[in-house]
Amino acid sequence: MADDWATQFTEETLAKVDAFIAAHPEYTRRGVEQPGQGATNRVIFARRGGELVVLKVFCEVERKERECFGLRHWRDTGLVPEVIWEDSATLLVMTYVPGVYLSRSREDDGEAIWRAGCRETGRAIGALTQVPLDAADREAFESQFYRDTPTLVAYLGRILSLGRSINDRDPDFRGDYWRASLDFIEAELPRILAQPAVLYHQDVGNLHVQHGSFMGFFDLEMCRVGCAAMQLGSALGFDEHFDDGGAAGWPPFREGWETATERPLGTADLRAAWAARLLLEWRVISRYLSYDGISGTGYPWASPADPVRCRTSLEAIENMIGVERR
Repeated sequence: MADDWATQFTEETLAKVDAFIAAHPEYTRRGVEQPGQGATNRVIFARRGGELVVLKVFCEVERKERECFGLRHWRDTGLVPEVIWEDSATLLVMTYVPGVYLSRSREDDGEAIWRAGCRETGRAIGALTQVPLDAADREAFESQFYRDTPTLVAYLGRILSLGRSINDRDPDFRGDYWRASLDFIEAELPRILAQPAVLYHQDVGNLHVQHGSFMGFFDLEMCRVGCAAMQLGSALGFDEHFDDGGAAGWPPFREGWETATERPLGTADLRAAWAARLLLEWRVISRYLSYDGISGTGYPWASPADPVRCRTSLEAIENMIGVERR
């Protein structure tokens, strides 16, 4: 998005937050250190009494509604922020999730505590998949959000179709390796679609740990209807966490996942999750379902994917979980 948009949206955000604080004088942002900002939504930290809280202004109404859906859906798990105030189309006030990102924990706390954090993160992500999504909630979600690809079948089918087109047309993603990844996805797609539907946190790396304990997820606005394989596949993108060939972070993460789901991850589970990871990689390669391999297509704000980086990351994950694409 353009820099002038970002500047204008930041100004609008501060005006909206200050208007809220003026109407709710128990809140203040005076003297509160503020976080860095992403490319879309804006997050402002404030205090209410002695409590740090988050005021989040969304760039789109639909993003806020999806986040609220996720917060309500997973509320009873204790793994997501609590909603304090949401009586606005784009402003949401919620509790703050303390701690640091998992990769930062390794730097701050050392190897042993970081591994404990990996295990507790695996347990927490696995727990998300244990919250049932009943037929009425699924229908409500899929009828309201992601109008171009509202259902899981449509979404995954669109990614695969665009991947085939890119493989045919884009020289950076042509060749046997990328074609084989699409063939593997197509073979595993029935297994993914046969799993029970759950809500899944697609940007699941947005989480905090603190001294080996899991503290909570945040930024749920990109949640979708999926399945356990899609949730695990999204977590397999933690290439900055599961490094060293997976020797350090993956085993405790897997242990935590299996504890939460109360079943071991078998070969079929890992193949489905690996196919889901590949689908999510092709989602990025397709510039979030806007690029079909023809020059000039694709969202202007979505940069072309780096084929070397993509392949290096994927090969590391494939070796880590021990899946063979046959």
